[in-house]
Amino acid sequence: MNPSYGIQLEPQFGYTKENIDKLASAIETSKFDTIWVSDHMFFDKQAVEKSAFDALTVMTYLLSKYQQLRVGSLVFCNSYRHPSIMAKKITSLDNLSEGRLEVGYGAGWKEVEYQAYGIPFPSVKTRLEQLEEGLQIFLKLWGSDEKASFEGKHYSLHEALCYPKPFQKPHPRIWIGSMTGGKKMLQIAAKYGDGINLAWAFSVSKLGRIFSQLDEYTSELGKQPLRRSVGFWVQVYSDQVEMVKGIEQEAKKRNISIDEYKHRLKGALVGTPEDLIEKLQEYQKLNISHYIFMFPHQKESEYIRIFEEEILPAL
Repeated sequence: MNPSYGIQLEPQFGYTKENIDKLASAIETSKFDTIWVSDHMFFDKQAVEKSAFDALTVMTYLLSKYQQLRVGSLVFCNSYRHPSIMAKKITSLDNLSEGRLEVGYGAGWKEVEYQAYGIPFPSVKTRLEQLEEGLQIFLKLWGSDEKASFEGKHYSLHEALCYPKPFQKPHPRIWIGSMTGGKKMLQIAAKYGDGINLAWAFSVSKLGRIFSQLDEYTSELGKQPLRRSVGFWVQVYSDQVEMVKGIEQEAKKRNISIDEYKHRLKGALVGTPEDLIEKLQEYQKLNISHYIFMFPHQKESEYIRIFEEEILPAL
Protein backbone atom coordinates (compact mmCIF):
# COMPACT_ATOMS: atom_id res chain seq x y z
CA MET A 1 0.00 0.00 0.00
CA ASN A 2 1.39 3.38 -1.04
CA PRO A 3 1.73 5.92 1.77
CA SER A 4 -0.48 8.99 1.97
CA TYR A 5 0.46 12.50 3.05
CA GLY A 6 -1.10 15.08 5.35
CA ILE A 7 -0.34 18.57 6.63
CA GLN A 8 -0.54 19.75 10.23
CA LEU A 9 -2.52 22.88 11.05
CA GLU A 10 -1.62 24.51 14.38
CA PRO A 11 -4.34 27.06 15.22
CA GLN A 12 -2.30 28.13 18.29
CA PHE A 13 0.35 29.62 15.98
CA GLY A 14 -2.04 32.46 15.12
CA TYR A 15 -3.99 31.18 12.12
CA THR A 16 -6.70 33.53 10.89
CA LYS A 17 -9.73 32.36 8.92
CA GLU A 18 -7.97 33.56 5.77
CA ASN A 19 -4.86 31.49 6.65
CA ILE A 20 -6.99 28.39 7.17
CA ASP A 21 -8.84 28.84 3.88
CA LYS A 22 -5.60 29.42 1.96
CA LEU A 23 -4.06 26.24 3.38
CA ALA A 24 -7.16 24.10 2.87
CA SER A 25 -7.61 25.32 -0.72
CA ALA A 26 -3.98 24.50 -1.50
CA ILE A 27 -4.27 21.01 0.00
CA GLU A 28 -7.55 20.25 -1.77
CA THR A 29 -5.88 20.46 -5.19
CA SER A 30 -2.60 18.82 -4.16
CA LYS A 31 -1.18 15.34 -3.57
CA PHE A 32 -1.86 15.75 0.14
CA ASP A 33 -5.14 14.22 1.24
CA THR A 34 -5.56 15.05 4.94
CA ILE A 35 -5.35 18.15 7.09
CA TRP A 36 -4.69 17.59 10.79
CA VAL A 37 -5.65 20.07 13.51
CA SER A 38 -4.01 20.40 16.93
CA ASP A 39 -6.08 20.77 20.11
CA HIS A 40 -4.82 23.80 22.05
CA MET A 41 -6.37 26.89 23.60
CA PHE A 42 -3.38 29.21 23.23
CA PHE A 43 0.34 29.08 22.41
CA ASP A 44 1.89 30.49 25.59
CA LYS A 45 1.24 33.10 28.28
CA GLN A 46 2.58 35.87 26.05
CA ALA A 47 0.24 35.03 23.14
CA VAL A 48 -2.12 37.95 23.83
CA GLU A 49 -4.39 38.72 20.84
CA LYS A 50 -2.95 35.77 18.89
CA SER A 51 -5.76 33.83 17.23
CA ALA A 52 -6.15 30.24 18.46
CA PHE A 53 -9.35 28.67 17.12
CA ASP A 54 -10.89 25.63 18.82
CA ALA A 55 -9.84 22.39 17.14
CA LEU A 56 -13.27 20.77 16.81
CA THR A 57 -14.77 23.98 15.45
CA VAL A 58 -12.01 24.31 12.84
CA MET A 59 -12.49 20.67 11.83
CA THR A 60 -16.25 21.18 11.45
CA TYR A 61 -15.62 24.24 9.28
CA LEU A 62 -13.12 22.40 7.07
CA LEU A 63 -15.30 19.32 6.61
CA SER A 64 -18.28 21.50 5.69
CA LYS A 65 -16.50 23.75 3.19
CA TYR A 66 -13.89 21.47 1.60
CA GLN A 67 -15.64 18.38 0.31
CA GLN A 68 -12.52 16.60 -1.00
CA LEU A 69 -10.57 16.73 2.25
CA ARG A 70 -10.19 14.26 5.04
CA VAL A 71 -9.76 16.03 8.36
CA GLY A 72 -8.19 14.69 11.52
CA SER A 73 -7.28 15.73 15.05
CA LEU A 74 -3.63 15.55 16.04
CA VAL A 75 -4.55 15.06 18.74
CA PHE A 76 -7.68 15.62 20.80
CA CYS A 77 -6.71 15.87 24.46
CA ASN A 78 -8.71 13.45 26.60
CA SER A 79 -8.63 15.84 29.59
CA TYR A 80 -10.22 18.83 27.85
CA ARG A 81 -13.68 17.29 27.37
CA HIS A 82 -15.48 14.45 29.07
CA PRO A 83 -14.90 11.42 26.79
CA SER A 84 -18.64 10.59 26.64
CA ILE A 85 -19.37 14.05 25.24
CA MET A 86 -16.36 13.80 22.92
CA ALA A 87 -17.61 10.47 21.61
CA LYS A 88 -20.97 12.06 20.81
CA LYS A 89 -19.34 15.01 19.04
CA ILE A 90 -17.11 12.71 17.00
CA THR A 91 -19.89 10.43 15.80
CA SER A 92 -22.01 13.47 14.90
CA LEU A 93 -19.19 14.94 12.81
CA ASP A 94 -18.42 11.55 11.25
CA ASN A 95 -22.00 11.28 10.02
CA LEU A 96 -22.33 14.87 8.85
CA SER A 97 -19.08 14.58 6.86
CA GLU A 98 -20.07 11.16 5.51
CA GLY A 99 -16.98 9.48 6.90
CA ARG A 100 -14.18 11.98 6.15
CA LEU A 101 -13.03 12.14 9.76
CA GLU A 102 -9.85 10.81 11.38
CA VAL A 103 -9.52 10.75 15.19
CA GLY A 104 -6.17 11.32 16.84
CA TYR A 105 -6.38 10.99 20.61
CA GLY A 106 -3.91 11.54 23.43
CA ALA A 107 -3.44 11.95 27.16
CA GLY A 108 -2.58 15.66 27.23
CA TRP A 109 0.65 17.36 28.25
CA LYS A 110 0.47 21.17 28.07
CA GLU A 111 0.29 22.08 31.76
CA VAL A 112 0.04 25.82 31.16
CA GLU A 113 -3.33 25.31 29.44
CA TYR A 114 -4.66 23.08 32.20
CA GLN A 115 -3.74 25.70 34.80
CA ALA A 116 -5.17 28.62 32.84
CA TYR A 117 -8.50 26.89 32.15
CA GLY A 118 -8.90 25.39 35.62
CA ILE A 119 -8.54 21.78 34.46
CA PRO A 120 -6.93 19.38 36.95
CA PHE A 121 -3.45 18.31 35.82
CA PRO A 122 -2.77 14.96 37.50
CA SER A 123 0.33 12.78 37.15
CA VAL A 124 1.29 11.12 33.88
CA LYS A 125 0.14 7.80 35.35
CA THR A 126 -3.32 9.18 36.09
CA ARG A 127 -3.64 10.89 32.71
CA LEU A 128 -2.80 7.60 31.00
CA GLU A 129 -5.41 5.81 33.13
CA GLN A 130 -7.95 8.46 32.11
CA LEU A 131 -6.97 8.11 28.45
CA GLU A 132 -7.51 4.35 28.58
CA GLU A 133 -10.92 4.74 30.20
CA GLY A 134 -11.82 7.45 27.69
CA LEU A 135 -11.07 5.09 24.82
CA GLN A 136 -13.15 2.36 26.46
CA ILE A 137 -16.04 4.82 26.64
CA PHE A 138 -15.63 5.67 22.94
CA LEU A 139 -15.89 2.02 21.98
CA LYS A 140 -18.83 1.42 24.34
CA LEU A 141 -20.83 4.30 22.92
CA TRP A 142 -19.93 3.49 19.32
CA GLY A 143 -20.73 -0.22 19.71
CA SER A 144 -23.86 -2.12 18.79
CA ASP A 145 -25.50 -1.99 22.23
CA GLU A 146 -28.62 0.17 22.42
CA LYS A 147 -27.41 1.72 25.68
CA ALA A 148 -23.90 1.95 27.09
CA SER A 149 -22.87 1.58 30.73
CA PHE A 150 -19.39 1.80 32.17
CA GLU A 151 -17.92 2.09 35.63
CA GLY A 152 -14.26 3.06 35.85
CA LYS A 153 -11.94 4.70 38.31
CA HIS A 154 -12.25 8.11 36.63
CA TYR A 155 -15.40 8.02 34.45
CA SER A 156 -18.77 6.32 34.35
CA LEU A 157 -21.74 5.89 32.01
CA HIS A 158 -25.29 4.92 32.98
CA GLU A 159 -27.34 3.57 30.07
CA ALA A 160 -26.07 6.33 27.81
CA LEU A 161 -27.44 6.70 24.27
CA CYS A 162 -25.31 7.59 21.28
CA TYR A 163 -27.23 7.85 18.02
CA PRO A 164 -26.58 7.90 15.19
CA LYS A 165 -23.80 5.36 15.40
CA PRO A 166 -20.61 6.22 13.50
CA PHE A 167 -20.84 6.52 9.72
CA GLN A 168 -17.51 4.71 9.29
CA LYS A 169 -17.68 1.08 10.36
CA PRO A 170 -17.12 0.07 13.02
CA HIS A 171 -16.02 3.64 13.82
CA PRO A 172 -13.59 6.34 12.62
CA ARG A 173 -9.94 5.32 12.76
CA ILE A 174 -8.42 6.02 16.16
CA TRP A 175 -4.81 7.19 15.99
CA ILE A 176 -3.15 7.14 19.40
CA GLY A 177 -0.78 10.09 19.48
CA SER A 178 2.47 10.24 21.42
CA MET A 179 5.54 12.47 21.51
CA THR A 180 7.52 9.94 23.56
CA GLY A 181 6.52 6.43 22.45
CA GLY A 182 6.57 5.21 26.06
CA LYS A 183 5.71 1.64 27.04
CA LYS A 184 2.27 2.34 28.55
CA MET A 185 1.24 4.49 25.61
CA LEU A 186 2.24 1.73 23.20
CA GLN A 187 0.21 -0.80 25.18
CA ILE A 188 -2.83 1.49 25.07
CA ALA A 189 -2.35 2.00 21.33
CA ALA A 190 -2.06 -1.75 20.73
CA LYS A 191 -5.26 -2.46 22.67
CA TYR A 192 -7.54 0.35 21.50
CA GLY A 193 -6.01 2.02 18.47
CA ASP A 194 -6.26 1.48 14.73
CA GLY A 195 -3.06 3.42 14.20
CA ILE A 196 -0.34 5.27 16.05
CA ASN A 197 1.11 8.72 15.41
CA LEU A 198 4.57 9.59 16.65
CA ALA A 199 5.67 13.23 16.35
CA TRP A 200 7.70 15.52 16.11
CA ALA A 201 11.25 14.38 16.78
CA PHE A 202 11.87 10.68 16.17
CA SER A 203 14.95 9.33 14.43
CA VAL A 204 14.71 6.33 12.12
CA SER A 205 16.46 4.08 14.63
CA LYS A 206 14.22 5.11 17.53
CA LEU A 207 11.08 4.66 15.46
CA GLY A 208 12.26 1.22 14.41
CA ARG A 209 12.59 0.15 18.04
CA ILE A 210 9.20 1.60 18.95
CA PHE A 211 7.38 -0.01 16.03
CA SER A 212 8.99 -3.36 16.81
CA GLN A 213 7.79 -3.15 20.43
CA LEU A 214 4.32 -2.08 19.30
CA ASP A 215 4.08 -5.03 16.92
CA GLU A 216 4.90 -7.35 19.81
CA TYR A 217 2.04 -5.91 21.86
CA THR A 218 -0.48 -6.20 19.01
CA SER A 219 0.66 -9.75 18.30
CA GLU A 220 0.13 -10.71 21.95
CA LEU A 221 -3.43 -9.40 21.64
CA GLY A 222 -4.03 -11.33 18.42
CA LYS A 223 -4.33 -8.11 16.41
CA GLN A 224 -2.81 -7.08 13.10
CA PRO A 225 -0.04 -4.45 13.25
CA LEU A 226 -1.35 -0.91 13.58
CA ARG A 227 -1.13 1.68 10.85
CA ARG A 228 1.94 3.83 11.29
CA SER A 229 1.89 7.60 11.08
CA VAL A 230 4.80 9.93 11.75
CA GLY A 231 4.80 13.71 12.09
CA PHE A 232 7.72 15.85 10.90
CA TRP A 233 8.57 19.47 11.48
CA VAL A 234 9.94 20.81 8.18
CA GLN A 235 12.34 23.58 7.20
CA VAL A 236 13.57 23.75 3.60
CA TYR A 237 16.65 25.69 2.49
CA SER A 238 17.77 26.34 -1.08
CA ASP A 239 21.40 25.40 -0.44
CA GLN A 240 23.92 24.59 2.29
CA VAL A 241 24.99 28.21 2.78
CA GLU A 242 21.41 29.30 3.43
CA MET A 243 20.92 26.34 5.79
CA VAL A 244 23.96 27.20 7.91
CA LYS A 245 22.81 30.80 8.17
CA GLY A 246 19.25 29.72 8.99
CA ILE A 247 20.31 27.33 11.73
CA GLU A 248 22.51 30.03 13.29
CA GLN A 249 19.59 32.46 13.29
CA GLU A 250 17.16 29.95 14.80
CA ALA A 251 19.61 28.98 17.55
CA LYS A 252 20.18 32.65 18.38
CA LYS A 253 16.43 33.31 18.44
CA ARG A 254 16.02 30.51 21.02
CA ASN A 255 19.10 31.62 22.98
CA ILE A 256 20.73 28.19 22.72
CA SER A 257 23.93 26.92 21.14
CA ILE A 258 24.06 25.81 17.52
CA ASP A 259 24.94 22.27 18.64
CA GLU A 260 21.91 22.12 20.95
CA TYR A 261 19.62 23.40 18.21
CA LYS A 262 20.99 20.80 15.78
CA HIS A 263 20.35 18.11 18.41
CA ARG A 264 16.71 19.21 18.60
CA LEU A 265 16.44 18.81 14.83
CA LYS A 266 17.47 15.14 14.82
CA GLY A 267 13.98 13.89 14.05
CA ALA A 268 12.98 16.87 11.91
CA LEU A 269 13.25 17.35 8.15
CA VAL A 270 15.69 20.23 7.77
CA GLY A 271 17.87 20.88 4.74
CA THR A 272 17.75 21.21 0.98
CA PRO A 273 15.13 19.30 -1.03
CA GLU A 274 17.85 16.73 -1.80
CA ASP A 275 18.55 16.35 1.93
CA LEU A 276 14.88 15.81 2.68
CA ILE A 277 14.54 13.18 -0.05
CA GLU A 278 17.48 11.27 1.38
CA LYS A 279 16.06 11.42 4.91
CA LEU A 280 12.57 10.38 3.86
CA GLN A 281 13.94 7.44 1.90
CA GLU A 282 15.39 6.15 5.18
CA TYR A 283 12.02 6.51 6.90
CA GLN A 284 10.34 4.66 4.03
CA LYS A 285 12.03 1.46 5.21
CA LEU A 286 9.76 1.53 8.29
CA ASN A 287 6.52 0.89 6.35
CA ILE A 288 4.95 4.17 7.43
CA SER A 289 1.43 4.46 6.02
CA HIS A 290 0.87 8.18 6.55
CA TYR A 291 3.32 11.08 6.70
CA ILE A 292 2.28 14.35 8.34
CA PHE A 293 4.29 17.50 7.72
CA MET A 294 4.26 20.69 9.78
CA PHE A 295 5.29 23.52 7.48
CA PRO A 296 6.27 27.00 8.72
CA HIS A 297 3.21 29.17 9.32
CA GLN A 298 2.36 31.35 6.27
CA LYS A 299 4.80 29.44 4.07
CA GLU A 300 2.52 26.45 3.54
CA SER A 301 1.67 27.12 -0.11
CA GLU A 302 5.37 27.50 -0.99
CA TYR A 303 6.23 24.26 0.81
CA ILE A 304 3.35 22.35 -0.80
CA ARG A 305 4.76 23.37 -4.18
CA ILE A 306 8.29 22.29 -3.25
CA PHE A 307 7.08 18.92 -1.99
CA GLU A 308 4.86 18.30 -5.04
CA GLU A 309 7.47 19.33 -7.60
CA GLU A 310 10.74 18.25 -6.03
CA ILE A 311 10.35 15.87 -3.10
CA LEU A 312 7.33 13.54 -3.36
CA PRO A 313 8.04 12.47 -6.97
CA ALA A 314 11.43 11.17 -5.83
CA LEU A 315 9.99 8.90 -3.16
